[in-house]
Amino acid sequence: MGGCYLGAYRLFGRRFLHKVRFMTLNPATGYTTPPPVDRAALSDTVPAGRPRDFIAFALWTIVTFVQFQFDELLLYPLALYFLYSTWRNQVQVLALLRRSWILLAFPLWCLISPLWAVEPFTAFKLAIYVVLTMLICYQVAVSLTPRQIMYAVFLATSAIVLINIAKIYMPGGSSNGIFPQKNTMGKNMVVAWVVASAVMLDPGASRKLRWGACLVALIAAFTASISASATAILLVIGTGLINLFGAIMLRGGLLKAGRLAVLCGAFGLALSASSLVLPYTEVDPVDKVLDAFGKDRSLTGRTGLWDYAEQQIESEPWLGVGGGGFWRYSASPLVRRIFEEYYKGPRDAFNFHNSFYEITVHQGLIGLGLVILAALWAIGWIVRGAIEVATMPQIFVFSQALGVLIRTTTEADFLQPFVIFHMLFWIGALSVLRLYLPPQTQRG
Repeated sequence: MGGCYLGAYRLFGRRFLHKVRFMTLNPATGYTTPPPVDRAALSDTVPAGRPRDFIAFALWTIVTFVQFQFDELLLYPLALYFLYSTWRNQVQVLALLRRSWILLAFPLWCLISPLWAVEPFTAFKLAIYVVLTMLICYQVAVSLTPRQIMYAVFLATSAIVLINIAKIYMPGGSSNGIFPQKNTMGKNMVVAWVVASAVMLDPGASRKLRWGACLVALIAAFTASISASATAILLVIGTGLINLFGAIMLRGGLLKAGRLAVLCGAFGLALSASSLVLPYTEVDPVDKVLDAFGKDRSLTGRTGLWDYAEQQIESEPWLGVGGGGFWRYSASPLVRRIFEEYYKGPRDAFNFHNSFYEITVHQGLIGLGLVILAALWAIGWIVRGAIEVATMPQIFVFSQALGVLIRTTTEADFLQPFVIFHMLFWIGALSVLRLYLPPQTQRG
C-alpha cells in the first residue's frame, strides 16, 4: 500500500508542487493565479531556427522578390524543401492551425472553385499555388524567430537593392533596374525600405549591421522615389514614421497604457479639428497630393476599371468566374473593350488594380468575405504583437502590414501565389501567435 501512495505522489504530487511554486496569491479573489508572462522577453527565448531554414527563407525571398531567367530551378526545389519541413514540423504547424484555421478558408474555397470555374484547370492550378503559399507561411513562422525572419528578409532584399541600383546607373542600364515595371520596382523597394529601416533602429542589432541597414534603407528610399509610384513614395514616408515612432517608444519606455491613451487622445483631437476645418478651406488636400504626384481623381484610370469590375460582379456575384477565368481576350467582349480603352494588346497581362475587386470577380463575394475575415484575424494578432510583445521585429511586421493593406486598394496581387510582399503579412501574424502557444509546441 505504501508503494502505491509513493507512486501516486511521484506521478501527481510533483506536478502539483511544481505548479504551486510558480503561482502567486491574488488578494482580490483569494485564489492562486499564474504570474503574468513577459511576452517581450519570451520573443527572444523562442527556440532559434536551424541555419538551413534561415538560408532557405532568405533564398525564397530573393527568388520571389524578382524574376530572373531559370528562377524555377531554385523556386521549385525550395518549395519542395518547405513542404518537407512542414511535414517534419507537423506538430508545431498543427498547433498553429488549430488557432488560425480561418487563414485556410480562402485557399480551400479556391480548391473547390474549379467545380464552377470558367477555366477549371487554371483555377485548380492557382488554388494549389495559393495553398502551397500559405503552407510556406506556416513553416516559416514555426521554424524561425521573429528576429530571424526580419534578418532573413533584410539579407535577401539588401542584395537585390544593391544589384538594382547598379543596373540602373551602369552603362546601358534600364530605368526599371532588374524589374519589368516601375510599379514592381516601387513595391519591392518599399519592402526593402521597411525592413532595412527596422534593422537600422533595432537595439538588438550590432552597430555594423545597423550602419549597413542605414545605407540600404537610403538606397531603397531613393529607388522608390524614382519609380514614379505615388503609392510607393507615400508608403516609404508612412512606414518610416511608424518605424521611427515605434523605436522611440521602445527605447524611451513610453509604451505604457497612460501614455498611449494620451497619444491616442491627441490623435483623435487632431482628426476632429481637421474634420471641422477642412470642409471650409478653399484648397482640397486630396487634389494637392494628387497634383504633386501628377495624378488625378481617376487614379490614372483605375476608377474606370473599378466600374467595369462592378459590372462583372453583378453578373456573377456569389461564386465568381474562378481563377484565371476573366482576363481572356478572345472569349470576352468586355475584356476586349477594356483592353481597347486602356491601350493594351491581346497578349498583355492586366488586372483591376484593386485586390478586392480582383478577388470578387474571380472568387465571388463569398471568397471576398473569407479574405476579409482572414485579414481581420491577422491584423488583430499583428496589432497585439506590436503592443504586448513590443520589440522591433513586431514593429517591422506592423509597418509591413500597413503597407500591404494600403496597397491592396491600388494593386491586385493580394493573396496571389508566391508574392513575398503579402506573405510577410501572414508570416508576421503567425509568428506573433506562436509566442502565445505552450512552450512544447514552439520547437521548430
